[in-house]
Amino acid sequence: MAEGQQRVEFKRKLVVDENNVDKIKRLGVPFAFSGRIVEAYYNNAELDSVEIIWSDGKKNRSYHMAVDENDDQFQALLSEYSYESLDEATRMRNEAGRQVFRDAFHRYAMQNNMFSSGELPQSPEEFQGSLDLLFEFDPENDEQKEALFKFKLKIFEQEKVKNSKSKVNKSAIRKALTPLEAVAAFAKFK
Repeated sequence: MAEGQQRVEFKRKLVVDENNVDKIKRLGVPFAFSGRIVEAYYNNAELDSVEIIWSDGKKNRSYHMAVDENDDQFQALLSEYSYESLDEATRMRNEAGRQVFRDAFHRYAMQNNMFSSGELPQSPEEFQGSLDLLFEFDPENDEQKEALFKFKLKIFEQEKVKNSKSKVNKSAIRKALTPLEAVAAFAKFK
């Protein structure tokens, strides 16, 4: 130290930034989410990223991390949440998302009179078959290709498609290789 300068020591204080609450640690606990996990699941198809929902006691918060066996944070997660638990939570969350989509599609189909009679198919098996066509379409199956063709025709019968001047949107319906692509193309019509 130079002559005339005094040594000043600073004590570290915990500063809480409301925008960065997930960085707050409790004394003796290695990470903010430790001991407070509500749910954890993979948040991408590659299964190389995890989202942790944890509670600070007042509200739930989200924390994202990479799946890395050598990372201390990931090891802390695994000490509370197994790979099996991550898989199961991911599967349940994905199925819930698919069900939301199915329900939304069903409402949309009913509102736009896309069922042949304007009502639900007669049997639950027929209805399930419609969902199977959407979510498990096999381009090699002749019956399903025929059903896709009929579905596209039904879309072209809708007033907003008939009255549209958009060649691009109509072409997207024609080029759709799956029922979901056809629905996505139809959804672009206003």
